[in-house]
Amino acid sequence: MTHILDALGLRTAAEADALASGTKTFVPVHAGTHDLPIGTLLDALAKDPSLLPPRTGHLGNWEDISAGRAGPMDFNTAVCGGGHGYPLIYGFTRTEADTAGGDEAYQPGCLIDRGKRHVLPLHTWDGSRFVRRDRTAPLFCPLVQAEVDGQLVPLVDLHKQRMAALPGYRFRYWATVLTDRADLVTDMLTLLLEQAAAQGRNQAFAELISQAVRLDGEVARCRVRPEGAGYLLEDQHYPSARSLAEAVMVTVQALVDPAAFFARLPELPPLLPVMSLQLTNVLFALLDTHHPDVPPGPPEQPFITHLHWGARAMAGCPPRRNGYLTRRSTVRSLRAITDPLVEHFDAARPVAFVLLPAQTFMLCPPSTSPRDIDLLGDLFARLRAADPEAAHGTTLRWLEGNAESLSPYLRGRFAGGSGVPTDGTVREPAVPVAPDGFRALTFRQACAAVAAFEEVLG
Repeated sequence: MTHILDALGLRTAAEADALASGTKTFVPVHAGTHDLPIGTLLDALAKDPSLLPPRTGHLGNWEDISAGRAGPMDFNTAVCGGGHGYPLIYGFTRTEADTAGGDEAYQPGCLIDRGKRHVLPLHTWDGSRFVRRDRTAPLFCPLVQAEVDGQLVPLVDLHKQRMAALPGYRFRYWATVLTDRADLVTDMLTLLLEQAAAQGRNQAFAELISQAVRLDGEVARCRVRPEGAGYLLEDQHYPSARSLAEAVMVTVQALVDPAAFFARLPELPPLLPVMSLQLTNVLFALLDTHHPDVPPGPPEQPFITHLHWGARAMAGCPPRRNGYLTRRSTVRSLRAITDPLVEHFDAARPVAFVLLPAQTFMLCPPSTSPRDIDLLGDLFARLRAADPEAAHGTTLRWLEGNAESLSPYLRGRFAGGSGVPTDGTVREPAVPVAPDGFRALTFRQACAAVAAFEEVLG
Protein backbone atom coordinates (compact mmCIF):
# COMPACT_ATOMS: atom_id res chain seq x y z
CA MET A 1 0.00 0.00 0.00
CA THR A 2 1.25 3.50 -0.84
CA HIS A 3 2.46 5.30 2.27
CA ILE A 4 0.01 8.03 3.26
CA LEU A 5 2.71 10.73 2.99
CA ASP A 6 3.36 9.71 -0.61
CA ALA A 7 -0.37 9.64 -1.38
CA LEU A 8 -0.64 13.20 -0.05
CA GLY A 9 2.60 14.45 -1.59
CA LEU A 10 3.96 15.41 1.83
CA ARG A 11 7.00 13.15 2.24
CA THR A 12 9.49 15.98 1.70
CA ALA A 13 7.56 18.38 3.93
CA ALA A 14 7.54 15.76 6.69
CA GLU A 15 11.31 15.36 6.43
CA ALA A 16 10.75 11.62 6.20
CA ASP A 17 14.44 10.79 5.81
CA ALA A 18 15.33 12.68 8.99
CA LEU A 19 12.54 10.92 10.88
CA ALA A 20 13.52 7.50 9.55
CA SER A 21 17.13 8.00 10.61
CA GLY A 22 16.17 9.42 14.00
CA THR A 23 17.86 12.74 13.27
CA LYS A 24 14.55 14.39 14.14
CA THR A 25 11.87 12.96 16.42
CA PHE A 26 8.96 15.34 15.73
CA VAL A 27 8.05 17.15 12.51
CA PRO A 28 4.72 18.98 12.14
CA VAL A 29 3.20 19.32 8.67
CA HIS A 30 0.32 21.77 8.36
CA ALA A 31 -1.82 20.82 5.36
CA GLY A 32 -3.04 24.42 5.25
CA THR A 33 0.36 25.56 4.01
CA HIS A 34 0.52 23.03 1.16
CA ASP A 35 -1.13 22.58 -2.22
CA LEU A 36 -2.86 19.36 -1.18
CA PRO A 37 -6.33 19.08 -2.76
CA ILE A 38 -9.00 18.41 -0.17
CA GLY A 39 -10.42 15.62 -2.34
CA THR A 40 -7.03 13.88 -2.48
CA LEU A 41 -6.96 13.64 1.30
CA LEU A 42 -10.56 12.46 1.57
CA ASP A 43 -9.98 9.80 -1.09
CA ALA A 44 -6.82 8.59 0.66
CA LEU A 45 -8.71 8.23 3.94
CA ALA A 46 -11.50 6.32 2.22
CA LYS A 47 -8.98 3.83 0.76
CA ASP A 48 -7.59 2.85 4.17
CA PRO A 49 -10.41 1.78 6.50
CA SER A 50 -8.02 1.45 9.45
CA LEU A 51 -6.91 5.10 9.21
CA LEU A 52 -9.29 7.59 10.78
CA PRO A 53 -7.85 10.86 12.09
CA PRO A 54 -9.17 12.11 15.42
CA ARG A 55 -11.03 15.40 15.62
CA THR A 56 -10.26 16.54 19.14
CA GLY A 57 -13.48 18.15 20.25
CA HIS A 58 -14.32 19.03 23.84
CA LEU A 59 -16.64 17.66 26.46
CA GLY A 60 -19.91 19.54 26.23
CA ASN A 61 -22.89 20.15 24.00
CA TRP A 62 -22.83 18.03 20.83
CA GLU A 63 -26.59 17.72 20.29
CA ASP A 64 -26.89 20.58 17.79
CA ILE A 65 -23.49 19.74 16.31
CA SER A 66 -24.69 16.25 15.43
CA ALA A 67 -27.86 17.79 13.94
CA GLY A 68 -25.87 20.14 11.70
CA ARG A 69 -27.28 23.32 13.21
CA ALA A 70 -24.34 24.45 15.37
CA GLY A 71 -23.22 27.43 13.29
CA PRO A 72 -19.44 27.88 13.66
CA MET A 73 -19.14 24.36 15.10
CA ASP A 74 -20.50 22.73 11.94
CA PHE A 75 -16.99 21.74 10.86
CA ASN A 76 -17.30 19.01 13.50
CA THR A 77 -20.43 17.79 11.73
CA ALA A 78 -18.64 17.69 8.38
CA VAL A 79 -15.59 15.81 9.71
CA CYS A 80 -17.22 13.40 12.17
CA GLY A 81 -20.66 13.00 10.63
CA GLY A 82 -19.08 12.77 7.17
CA GLY A 83 -16.84 9.86 8.18
CA HIS A 84 -13.57 11.72 7.59
CA GLY A 85 -12.62 11.52 11.26
CA TYR A 86 -14.05 10.66 14.64
CA PRO A 87 -14.68 12.75 17.76
CA LEU A 88 -11.93 12.20 20.32
CA ILE A 89 -13.16 14.08 23.36
CA TYR A 90 -10.72 16.12 25.43
CA GLY A 91 -12.03 16.71 28.94
CA PHE A 92 -9.46 18.97 30.63
CA THR A 93 -11.58 22.05 29.97
CA ARG A 94 -13.41 24.49 32.21
CA THR A 95 -17.01 25.59 32.50
CA GLU A 96 -18.02 28.88 30.92
CA ALA A 97 -18.08 31.77 33.41
CA ASP A 98 -18.26 35.53 33.87
CA THR A 99 -14.47 35.70 33.61
CA ALA A 100 -12.19 34.43 30.87
CA GLY A 101 -10.76 30.92 30.67
CA GLY A 102 -13.89 28.81 30.30
CA ASP A 103 -14.94 26.85 27.24
CA GLU A 104 -17.31 29.21 25.47
CA ALA A 105 -17.51 27.01 22.36
CA TYR A 106 -18.88 23.77 23.87
CA GLN A 107 -20.25 25.39 27.08
CA PRO A 108 -20.02 22.34 29.36
CA GLY A 109 -21.59 24.17 32.28
CA CYS A 110 -25.02 24.12 30.64
CA LEU A 111 -27.22 22.02 28.38
CA ILE A 112 -27.94 23.28 24.85
CA ASP A 113 -30.52 21.74 22.56
CA ARG A 114 -32.37 23.27 19.61
CA GLY A 115 -30.60 26.56 20.25
CA LYS A 116 -31.83 26.91 23.82
CA ARG A 117 -29.42 27.10 26.75
CA HIS A 118 -30.32 25.68 30.15
CA VAL A 119 -27.85 26.76 32.84
CA LEU A 120 -26.85 23.96 35.21
CA PRO A 121 -26.42 24.48 38.95
CA LEU A 122 -22.77 23.50 39.53
CA HIS A 123 -21.23 22.16 42.74
CA THR A 124 -17.65 21.58 43.85
CA TRP A 125 -15.92 20.26 46.96
CA ASP A 126 -15.20 22.72 49.80
CA GLY A 127 -13.15 20.34 51.93
CA SER A 128 -16.06 18.62 53.62
CA ARG A 129 -19.00 18.63 51.22
CA PHE A 130 -20.19 19.75 47.79
CA VAL A 131 -21.43 23.33 47.66
CA ARG A 132 -23.21 25.38 45.00
CA ARG A 133 -20.91 27.61 42.97
CA ASP A 134 -21.68 30.83 41.17
CA ARG A 135 -20.41 31.68 37.68
CA THR A 136 -17.63 34.00 38.79
CA ALA A 137 -14.78 31.69 37.81
CA PRO A 138 -14.45 28.82 35.32
CA LEU A 139 -14.31 25.38 36.97
CA PHE A 140 -12.29 22.33 35.93
CA CYS A 141 -14.87 19.95 34.44
CA PRO A 142 -13.58 16.67 35.97
CA LEU A 143 -14.05 18.12 39.48
CA VAL A 144 -17.58 19.47 38.99
CA GLN A 145 -20.97 17.96 39.78
CA ALA A 146 -24.20 19.25 38.27
CA GLU A 147 -27.53 19.33 40.00
CA VAL A 148 -30.17 17.49 37.94
CA ASP A 149 -33.65 16.84 39.32
CA GLY A 150 -32.40 17.51 42.82
CA GLN A 151 -29.50 15.05 42.56
CA LEU A 152 -25.79 15.65 42.06
CA VAL A 153 -24.39 14.05 38.91
CA PRO A 154 -20.74 14.22 37.77
CA LEU A 155 -20.67 16.80 34.98
CA VAL A 156 -18.51 14.46 32.90
CA ASP A 157 -21.05 11.63 33.18
CA LEU A 158 -23.96 13.95 32.36
CA HIS A 159 -22.43 14.96 29.05
CA LYS A 160 -21.21 11.46 28.25
CA GLN A 161 -24.73 10.09 28.66
CA ARG A 162 -26.17 12.73 26.36
CA MET A 163 -23.45 12.20 23.76
CA ALA A 164 -23.91 8.42 23.82
CA ALA A 165 -27.52 8.91 22.71
CA LEU A 166 -26.54 10.74 19.50
CA PRO A 167 -26.90 8.49 16.44
CA GLY A 168 -24.07 8.12 13.96
CA TYR A 169 -21.29 9.45 16.21
CA ARG A 170 -18.59 7.20 17.67
CA PHE A 171 -17.38 9.25 20.58
CA ARG A 172 -14.10 8.17 22.09
CA TYR A 173 -12.39 9.74 25.04
CA TRP A 174 -8.82 10.95 25.26
CA ALA A 175 -8.64 9.99 28.94
CA THR A 176 -9.63 6.40 28.17
CA VAL A 177 -6.82 6.17 25.61
CA LEU A 178 -4.39 7.12 28.40
CA THR A 179 -5.84 4.88 31.12
CA ASP A 180 -5.99 1.89 28.77
CA ARG A 181 -2.18 2.17 28.67
CA ALA A 182 -1.71 3.72 32.09
CA ASP A 183 1.46 1.77 32.93
CA LEU A 184 3.20 2.92 29.76
CA VAL A 185 2.06 6.54 30.14
CA THR A 186 3.16 6.61 33.79
CA ASP A 187 6.55 5.13 32.87
CA MET A 188 6.98 7.73 30.14
CA LEU A 189 6.05 10.63 32.40
CA THR A 190 8.34 9.32 35.15
CA LEU A 191 11.29 9.34 32.74
CA LEU A 192 10.42 12.81 31.46
CA LEU A 193 10.22 14.22 35.00
CA GLU A 194 13.59 12.70 35.88
CA GLN A 195 15.10 14.20 32.75
CA ALA A 196 13.56 17.59 33.52
CA ALA A 197 15.15 17.52 36.98
CA ALA A 198 18.53 16.64 35.47
CA GLN A 199 18.26 19.53 33.00
CA GLY A 200 17.64 22.09 35.73
CA ARG A 201 15.33 23.96 33.34
CA ASN A 202 12.02 25.23 34.78
CA GLN A 203 10.41 25.21 31.35
CA ALA A 204 11.04 21.45 31.10
CA PHE A 205 8.56 20.86 33.94
CA ALA A 206 6.00 23.27 32.47
CA GLU A 207 6.12 21.25 29.24
CA LEU A 208 4.85 18.24 31.23
CA ILE A 209 2.68 19.71 33.99
CA SER A 210 1.24 23.03 32.95
CA GLN A 211 -1.31 23.67 35.69
CA ALA A 212 -2.59 22.48 39.04
CA VAL A 213 -6.21 22.26 40.11
CA ARG A 214 -7.55 22.75 43.61
CA LEU A 215 -10.21 20.36 44.83
CA ASP A 216 -12.78 23.16 44.47
CA GLY A 217 -12.20 23.04 40.70
CA GLU A 218 -10.20 26.25 40.28
CA VAL A 219 -7.12 25.98 38.08
CA ALA A 220 -3.92 28.01 38.05
CA ARG A 221 -0.40 27.87 36.68
CA CYS A 222 1.95 26.00 38.95
CA ARG A 223 5.63 25.60 39.68
CA VAL A 224 7.25 22.17 39.82
CA ARG A 225 10.82 21.87 41.05
CA PRO A 226 13.17 19.19 42.36
CA GLU A 227 13.59 18.88 46.12
CA GLY A 228 16.30 16.43 47.08
CA ALA A 229 15.33 13.06 45.61
CA GLY A 230 11.72 14.22 45.29
CA TYR A 231 9.67 17.04 43.79
CA LEU A 232 7.60 19.97 44.94
CA LEU A 233 4.36 20.98 43.26
CA GLU A 234 4.12 24.44 44.78
CA ASP A 235 4.58 23.39 48.47
CA GLN A 236 3.25 19.86 48.01
CA HIS A 237 5.96 17.19 48.27
CA TYR A 238 6.26 14.03 46.18
CA PRO A 239 9.01 11.59 47.17
CA SER A 240 9.83 10.49 43.62
CA ALA A 241 9.21 11.17 39.94
CA ARG A 242 6.95 8.13 39.82
CA SER A 243 4.76 9.36 42.66
CA LEU A 244 4.34 12.70 40.86
CA ALA A 245 3.58 10.91 37.57
CA GLU A 246 0.95 8.81 39.33
CA ALA A 247 -0.59 11.99 40.74
CA VAL A 248 -0.88 13.39 37.22
CA MET A 249 -2.91 10.33 36.26
CA VAL A 250 -5.43 11.00 39.06
CA THR A 251 -7.17 13.78 37.11
CA VAL A 252 -7.07 11.65 33.97
CA GLN A 253 -8.79 8.84 35.86
CA ALA A 254 -11.37 11.35 37.09
CA LEU A 255 -12.62 11.64 33.50
CA VAL A 256 -12.92 7.86 33.14
CA ASP A 257 -14.56 6.99 36.47
CA PRO A 258 -15.89 10.20 38.08
CA ALA A 259 -17.82 8.40 40.82
CA ALA A 260 -14.70 6.62 42.08
CA PHE A 261 -12.76 9.88 41.93
CA PHE A 262 -15.35 11.81 43.94
CA ALA A 263 -15.41 9.03 46.54
CA ARG A 264 -11.66 9.62 47.03
CA LEU A 265 -11.86 13.40 47.37
CA PRO A 266 -11.55 13.54 51.19
CA GLU A 267 -8.20 11.72 51.07
CA LEU A 268 -6.65 13.63 48.14
CA PRO A 269 -4.07 16.42 48.56
CA PRO A 270 -5.29 20.01 48.10
CA LEU A 271 -3.60 20.40 44.70
CA LEU A 272 -3.62 17.98 41.76
CA PRO A 273 -1.16 18.28 38.84
CA VAL A 274 -2.63 18.54 35.33
CA MET A 275 -0.97 17.05 32.26
CA SER A 276 0.18 19.64 29.74
CA LEU A 277 -1.20 20.12 26.26
CA GLN A 278 2.29 19.58 24.81
CA LEU A 279 2.57 16.09 26.33
CA THR A 280 -1.03 15.39 25.33
CA ASN A 281 -0.25 16.18 21.69
CA VAL A 282 2.74 13.84 21.67
CA LEU A 283 0.64 11.05 23.20
CA PHE A 284 -2.06 11.52 20.54
CA ALA A 285 0.52 10.23 18.07
CA LEU A 286 2.43 7.70 20.16
CA LEU A 287 -0.78 6.00 21.35
CA ASP A 288 -1.98 5.56 17.77
CA THR A 289 -5.23 7.52 18.05
CA HIS A 290 -5.31 7.71 14.23
CA HIS A 291 -6.06 3.96 14.17
CA PRO A 292 -8.96 3.89 16.64
CA ASP A 293 -10.10 0.34 15.83
CA VAL A 294 -6.64 -1.28 15.67
CA PRO A 295 -5.60 -3.12 18.88
CA PRO A 296 -2.43 -1.80 20.55
CA GLY A 297 0.72 -3.25 19.05
CA PRO A 298 4.22 -2.29 17.95
CA PRO A 299 4.52 1.27 16.62
CA GLU A 300 4.67 2.12 12.93
CA GLN A 301 8.14 1.80 11.41
CA PRO A 302 10.40 3.59 10.80
CA PHE A 303 8.31 6.49 12.10
CA ILE A 304 4.71 7.24 13.04
CA THR A 305 2.56 9.28 10.66
CA HIS A 306 -0.21 10.83 12.72
CA LEU A 307 -3.09 12.61 10.95
CA HIS A 308 -5.14 14.92 13.14
CA TRP A 309 -8.06 17.29 12.51
CA GLY A 310 -7.34 20.50 14.42
CA ALA A 311 -9.68 23.46 14.79
CA ARG A 312 -9.24 27.17 15.57
CA ALA A 313 -6.67 26.99 18.36
CA MET A 314 -4.62 24.04 17.18
CA ALA A 315 -4.63 24.58 13.40
CA GLY A 316 -5.95 28.08 12.73
CA CYS A 317 -6.02 29.31 9.13
CA PRO A 318 -2.48 29.91 7.91
CA PRO A 319 -0.78 32.00 6.87
CA ARG A 320 -2.87 34.82 8.37
CA ARG A 321 -3.80 33.02 11.61
CA ASN A 322 -1.60 30.14 12.62
CA GLY A 323 -2.54 27.63 15.27
CA TYR A 324 -0.38 26.84 18.26
CA LEU A 325 0.91 23.42 17.14
CA THR A 326 3.32 24.65 14.46
CA ARG A 327 4.77 27.59 16.40
CA ARG A 328 8.51 27.29 16.78
CA SER A 329 8.30 27.41 20.57
CA THR A 330 5.71 24.62 20.58
CA VAL A 331 7.73 22.45 18.21
CA ARG A 332 10.80 22.87 20.42
CA SER A 333 8.76 21.66 23.39
CA LEU A 334 7.32 18.73 21.48
CA ARG A 335 10.78 17.63 20.36
CA ALA A 336 12.08 17.96 23.91
CA ILE A 337 9.40 15.45 24.91
CA THR A 338 9.75 13.03 22.00
CA ASP A 339 13.58 12.91 22.02
CA PRO A 340 13.94 10.94 25.28
CA LEU A 341 10.83 8.86 24.70
CA VAL A 342 12.12 7.63 21.33
CA GLU A 343 15.51 6.91 22.89
CA HIS A 344 14.22 4.92 25.86
CA PHE A 345 10.93 3.29 24.84
CA ASP A 346 10.36 0.65 22.18
CA ALA A 347 6.73 1.83 22.01
CA ALA A 348 7.83 5.27 20.81
CA ARG A 349 9.01 6.22 17.33
CA PRO A 350 9.67 9.60 15.68
CA VAL A 351 6.48 11.39 14.67
CA ALA A 352 5.28 13.10 11.51
CA PHE A 353 2.29 15.05 12.80
CA VAL A 354 0.07 15.95 9.82
CA LEU A 355 -2.30 18.70 10.93
CA LEU A 356 -5.55 18.92 8.98
CA PRO A 357 -7.44 22.23 9.39
CA ALA A 358 -11.04 21.31 10.17
CA GLN A 359 -12.16 24.91 9.63
CA THR A 360 -11.96 24.43 5.88
CA PHE A 361 -15.37 22.74 6.17
CA MET A 362 -16.89 26.02 7.30
CA LEU A 363 -17.06 26.66 3.55
CA CYS A 364 -19.64 23.85 3.22
CA PRO A 365 -23.14 25.32 3.72
CA PRO A 366 -25.95 23.34 5.38
CA SER A 367 -28.28 21.33 3.18
CA THR A 368 -31.09 23.68 4.26
CA SER A 369 -29.43 26.63 2.43
CA PRO A 370 -29.39 25.80 -1.32
CA ARG A 371 -28.68 29.42 -2.29
CA ASP A 372 -25.54 29.42 -0.14
CA ILE A 373 -24.42 26.22 -1.85
CA ASP A 374 -24.75 27.85 -5.28
CA LEU A 375 -23.01 31.04 -4.16
CA LEU A 376 -20.04 29.18 -2.68
CA GLY A 377 -19.81 27.11 -5.86
CA ASP A 378 -19.33 30.36 -7.74
CA LEU A 379 -16.56 31.43 -5.35
CA PHE A 380 -14.77 28.10 -5.76
CA ALA A 381 -14.88 28.41 -9.55
CA ARG A 382 -13.19 31.79 -9.24
CA LEU A 383 -10.59 30.41 -6.83
CA ARG A 384 -9.73 27.57 -9.19
CA ALA A 385 -9.34 30.02 -12.07
CA ALA A 386 -7.08 32.38 -10.09
CA ASP A 387 -3.44 32.04 -9.08
CA PRO A 388 -3.32 29.87 -5.93
CA GLU A 389 -1.32 32.61 -4.20
CA ALA A 390 -4.23 35.00 -4.76
CA ALA A 391 -6.87 32.94 -2.92
CA HIS A 392 -7.19 35.39 -0.02
CA GLY A 393 -7.51 38.46 -2.24
CA THR A 394 -9.87 36.65 -4.63
CA THR A 395 -12.15 35.77 -1.72
CA LEU A 396 -12.08 39.31 -0.31
CA ARG A 397 -13.14 40.72 -3.69
CA TRP A 398 -15.89 38.10 -4.03
CA LEU A 399 -17.21 38.96 -0.58
CA GLU A 400 -17.45 42.63 -1.50
CA GLY A 401 -20.21 41.76 -3.94
CA ASN A 402 -21.72 38.66 -2.35
CA ALA A 403 -21.45 38.77 1.46
CA GLU A 404 -24.92 40.26 1.91
CA SER A 405 -26.43 37.57 -0.32
CA LEU A 406 -25.27 34.82 2.02
CA SER A 407 -27.71 33.61 4.64
CA PRO A 408 -27.44 35.03 8.18
CA TYR A 409 -26.69 31.49 9.37
CA LEU A 410 -23.66 31.09 7.12
CA ARG A 411 -22.39 34.58 7.90
CA GLY A 412 -22.78 33.80 11.59
CA ARG A 413 -20.36 30.89 11.32
CA PHE A 414 -17.52 33.38 11.01
CA ALA A 415 -18.48 35.70 13.85
CA GLY A 416 -15.63 36.15 16.30
CA GLY A 417 -15.65 34.10 19.51
CA SER A 418 -18.80 32.18 18.70
CA GLY A 419 -19.68 28.62 19.66
CA VAL A 420 -22.81 26.46 19.62
CA PRO A 421 -25.69 28.95 19.04
CA THR A 422 -27.88 29.77 22.05
CA ASP A 423 -30.14 32.40 20.51
CA GLY A 424 -33.25 30.24 20.92
CA THR A 425 -33.83 29.93 17.17
CA VAL A 426 -35.22 26.52 16.23
CA ARG A 427 -33.40 25.31 13.11
CA GLU A 428 -34.05 22.27 11.00
CA PRO A 429 -31.47 19.46 11.14
CA ALA A 430 -29.04 19.63 8.23
CA VAL A 431 -25.84 18.14 6.86
CA PRO A 432 -22.93 20.18 5.47
CA VAL A 433 -22.84 20.07 1.67
CA ALA A 434 -19.63 20.39 -0.34
CA PRO A 435 -20.44 22.79 -3.22
CA ASP A 436 -19.13 22.06 -6.70
CA GLY A 437 -15.39 22.62 -6.72
CA PHE A 438 -14.82 22.27 -2.98
CA ARG A 439 -12.88 19.00 -3.25
CA ALA A 440 -10.66 20.50 -5.95
CA LEU A 441 -9.54 23.33 -3.66
CA THR A 442 -6.23 22.85 -1.92
CA PHE A 443 -6.10 23.17 1.83
CA ARG A 444 -3.95 26.26 1.33
CA GLN A 445 -6.63 27.90 -0.82
CA ALA A 446 -9.42 26.90 1.55
CA CYS A 447 -7.56 28.26 4.59
CA ALA A 448 -6.97 31.55 2.80
CA ALA A 449 -10.66 31.74 1.92
CA VAL A 450 -11.77 31.03 5.51
CA ALA A 451 -9.38 33.72 6.75
CA ALA A 452 -10.96 36.20 4.34
CA PHE A 453 -14.47 35.27 5.56
CA GLU A 454 -13.34 35.82 9.15
CA GLU A 455 -11.86 39.23 8.32
CA VAL A 456 -15.02 40.43 6.60
CA LEU A 457 -17.69 38.75 8.70
CA GLY A 458 -15.98 38.25 12.06
